[in-house]
Amino acid sequence: MQIHKRSIHIIALVVMLCSGNIFAQDSLGLKQAINIAFSRNSQVTTLQNTYQNQLYSIDNAKGSLFPTLSLSGGYSRNISSTKGGVIIDQNGIPRTVDASTNGNNTFSLGLSSNVTLYNGFANTRNIDLEEANLSSIVYNLEAAKTNIMLNVTSTYIDILKKQKIVVANQDNLKVSIDQLNSVKVFMEVGKKTLSDVYKQDVLVSQNEFKLEASKNDVNKAKVDLLFVMNDNINREYNIRQNDINTNYSVNDLRAVVDKTSNITELVNKAKLNRAEYKSALQSIEVNEITLDIAKKNLYFPTISGSGNYNWSGDAVGNMDANRVLTLGINLSYPIFQGNSYKIREQIAEVNIKQKREDLNQLVQQITNDVKKARYDLETSFKQYEILERSLVSAQQDVLLSEESYRVGLNTLLDVQTAQNNLNSILISRITALYDFITAKARLDYYTGELNY
Repeated sequence: MQIHKRSIHIIALVVMLCSGNIFAQDSLGLKQAINIAFSRNSQVTTLQNTYQNQLYSIDNAKGSLFPTLSLSGGYSRNISSTKGGVIIDQNGIPRTVDASTNGNNTFSLGLSSNVTLYNGFANTRNIDLEEANLSSIVYNLEAAKTNIMLNVTSTYIDILKKQKIVVANQDNLKVSIDQLNSVKVFMEVGKKTLSDVYKQDVLVSQNEFKLEASKNDVNKAKVDLLFVMNDNINREYNIRQNDINTNYSVNDLRAVVDKTSNITELVNKAKLNRAEYKSALQSIEVNEITLDIAKKNLYFPTISGSGNYNWSGDAVGNMDANRVLTLGINLSYPIFQGNSYKIREQIAEVNIKQKREDLNQLVQQITNDVKKARYDLETSFKQYEILERSLVSAQQDVLLSEESYRVGLNTLLDVQTAQNNLNSILISRITALYDFITAKARLDYYTGELNY
């Protein structure tokens, strides 16, 4: 009876703790977790700031097309002094000259303007370059967010899986306690021995240990999610169960597998959707524009216009005494600059070749990732399908072993073995289902279709 009371107390304590957690902790959904991860990720913040700075760079490039205008003003005073004394003039006659000091003031004001009239349209291509760099930042930001989305989603699914395993272990513990009570009844009427009671009590203890271990796994998985979100590790929360669909039949899973059977089609989707692929294409475009600018600077002259209008006088109120307007057109052509322009052109050509090679390597990587993710998806489905069939047999085996034990045709060990086998299949089935859901999310990530 002491064993029975202890088991009841344990179950009551588990229920109380679970109920207390439900009412005391926050509820966290998948979308909320992803948004928190976005807001707290340093890479996302850096890219967002880089995006804003790039907008300023585009404005600066557009501003270079317009003429500059500057205003200048100045003041100067010239002082000349003559020392007195006797001098001989041109006729040879000595003359006495008095000492003197004279000063002249000059006030000036000027406007000046310069504009590039033509440089092979390199200045307009600079705008294209800055806009292409902006697109690259957008794609990099999208790729960073997708990576975060996958990590959060995978960890979130892992928590759901481990919570389901806890439920399975709770059910298994309850079954073993019920079996213990049945064995005690059999012993009291003389059909079973005290040895069977002790054996079943050992199994109850083992199942209690499994339950606590599975709860520990849930708690650690929750910490992992907080780490991925870059949130407070000490935060207590509960996961919302209905944010991810887990109600799949074997036919539903088979339909998903069949729909994703064409690897070529999946790779083409990845090329169309993946931010990494778009970024690689954009990187080639950036270097092609850079090459075009280098060629324009190398082969085309620069024609610029300038204008200056100046006022000057010996007093502020007399500034319009002298007015000068200067207009000019300047032409420059780089004959020799230490091969700097030619080197820039060559560097841009090499970069384009490298970026195209990187793109080819990325396609190989995408194909590799998609194919392996598809294998994982199919394997998870096959495992689930096999376990679904095995579950029916295991349930029947438990019923037969219990009935045989009741009438004395087999031992308690046979019942325990059948029950352990059933619980093992149930947990493996849960694992296979959630592994399938994770594999589908990973495949969606590799094809660029992961969203929330």
